[in-house]
Amino acid sequence: MYNLHLKYMHDNTLCTLIDVDTIRKQVHITNYVDHPMFRAFGVNTAPTYADYEDFLESRCFPRTRDKMKLILQDLDLPFYDPFLIIQKTEGRMAEDHFWIKIEKE
Repeated sequence: MYNLHLKYMHDNTLCTLIDVDTIRKQVHITNYVDHPMFRAFGVNTAPTYADYEDFLESRCFPRTRDKMKLILQDLDLPFYDPFLIIQKTEGRMAEDHFWIKIEKE
């Protein structure tokens, strides 16, 4: 049973649905677009939990960012955690139109 659902969006278009079982550390995806550039995991159609964790981190500011503690403070987060950051920022980045909607069961 997947207890977490992430919708990887481009503007208002659903690109990839990411179902995650955080207990068993399993991931299942459904791509809704053909072009790999718009898919959460590109050409990878069977991502691992480690791939999922890497994906989350790719939608955050870098761990090595200058004055990271100030950014975390602005987000009201005690430490760097990609999932927590995405809950606050929706994984939005200045240079693109992708974002993530999180739904928990």
